[in-house]
This record gives sequence, C-alpha cells and structure tokens, in this order.
Amino acid sequence: MKVLITGATGFLGSHLATHMHSQGHLVGCLRRSGSTLPSSLEGFPNWTADDSGKGFSEALNEFRPDVVVHLAALYVAEHRTEDIAPLIRANIEYGIHLLEAMREAKCTAMVYAGTSWQHYRGEAYCPANLYAATKQAFSTVADFYRDAAGLRLLELHLYDSYGDGDSRTRLLNLLQTSSLSGTLVSMSNGEQRLHLLHVDDLTGGLEVACSLVRGLESGTQRIYRLPAQKTVSLRELVDTFNAVDPANPARVEWGVRPYRVREVFLPWEDAEVMPGWRTSVSLAEGLYRLRVEAHRNQPVRGTTDHE
Repeated sequence: MKVLITGATGFLGSHLATHMHSQGHLVGCLRRSGSTLPSSLEGFPNWTADDSGKGFSEALNEFRPDVVVHLAALYVAEHRTEDIAPLIRANIEYGIHLLEAMREAKCTAMVYAGTSWQHYRGEAYCPANLYAATKQAFSTVADFYRDAAGLRLLELHLYDSYGDGDSRTRLLNLLQTSSLSGTLVSMSNGEQRLHLLHVDDLTGGLEVACSLVRGLESGTQRIYRLPAQKTVSLRELVDTFNAVDPANPARVEWGVRPYRVREVFLPWEDAEVMPGWRTSVSLAEGLYRLRVEAHRNQPVRGTTDHE
C-alpha cells in the first residue's frame, strides 16, 4: 500500500511513517515549507507544500498514493488573538488544499485525525476550544469533497497520546523533567479523566484505518474513535508514573493552578471504537518504557508547570 502522510515531522506522524515502512508499505511525506524531516525518515520520498497551495498537486500526482493520512495540525489549548490566523491556516486551509489536490489527482481515500475535544460535555458537536472548532470545520469541508468528488473518508477522533521521542510540552514530559531534576510541577486538583494511548497503539490503529478506508464505497464516510483500555484521572496517572520508578518520583503540587475555561473532566465516548483494532500497550508498560528511555538521555532541566 502506498501511503502519503502529512504531519510526518511531528510526533505521531513520524512514528506512523516508520511503522508503516516497517510493515512493508511505501511511505511518502508531505511537509510544510521550512520544516525538516527527522533523521529516522531520511531517504523517504517527500514533498513540501506552502500556504498558497503550491506543492500539493505535485505530491499527489507524482506519488499517486492509495491512501492519504492527514495528521498535520496546529494545537493551541487556549488561544490568543495572534493564534487565530495560524490555526485557520494550519487546520483548515492546509487541509482544503490537500483535498482539492486529491480531487484533481483522483486520489480518493483519506484517513484524518479529529479530536475528542470536538465533543465538550459529551455532545455530538460542541468544541471545547478554538482548536477543536477548526478540526470540525475541516471535517465539514471534507464532507463536501466526499459528496462532490466521491472521496472515501475515515475520521478518527483521537485522545491524548504519549511515547518515546515526544518533544511536546505535555504532562508526561513535565513529570519526566521533575523526576530527573527535582523541579516542582504545579497542577490543578487533577480530577480530569482521560484516555491516554501509547503511540504504538495509535500507529497500529492508523494502519488498520488505511485498510478500512480502501474498502469503503465511493462517497462514504466513517467516524471512529481510538480509546485506551480504560480512563485514568490525572492523579492516578501521576501515581502510576511514580510507581514505575519509586526511587525517582515526580514532585507534584496539587491544587495550585486553576482549571481551564471549558475544562474537560470526562472524555467523550459516544462513538464506535474502530473495528479490527485494540490496544496492546498497558499504561504501566508504556510508562515503564518511557522512563527507561528518559534515563538513557541527558536530563532536561528547567521550570515546569501544567494545568
């Protein structure tokens, strides 16, 4: 199977590219102008595309993928005025250029990432933040191309993820820094519950999704979710993290930070889990692997906080 991946310079996209390659698939990468592929993807066919739409058609026509996996996105938890234009460019306009290039090249199968944050309060559609609203906006545009151009679409609503090589400023990275350097992590009361999925389970799910979307009839869309084995509260997550390596615990100060506006306390679960897929990495196993990897690398020191 030939798979073209957007967002391959990021955490999930780079892991997916190496996973699909290891499974014998031919992988191409579409990246934004100015971005650089990680060394693990050196030698992979790749193309650049910019905000004007240049580069999309070249990639689709030259590579001729069986499936496009669209993961490129900009995440902002709580936006400021200066974030509005970048969010629209990255999460809506970029995807529209991609869809139009697929229509022109007659490449008709796409798997793309939505977010559980599109379902604040568990509603069918109620974005928790502007990021989630832009993800829904792209989904609406994609549905137009499904109807007008016969695209086959598989939308995966994803939860939180983690794994080796994750440079994003997320809670687990802050806990890692604390455990290695002794810095204090300032937290809310930690009552939020979440699905936390290891990246290996996510890449396996995306591979299944690529196979499923190829079997869909023209003009068909499916929406699935990829949950963890069970939800975990932030307090339970910290406890599990420390239990893996009790000699080097993260130092957490609870109740210092306020909850976000429109904080999500219970994850949305009102959709079918993708058929043919299940998790294989338990939270304890995944955290153990993460902490072992962290001890192999140079500790990162600095001030940390998290909501």
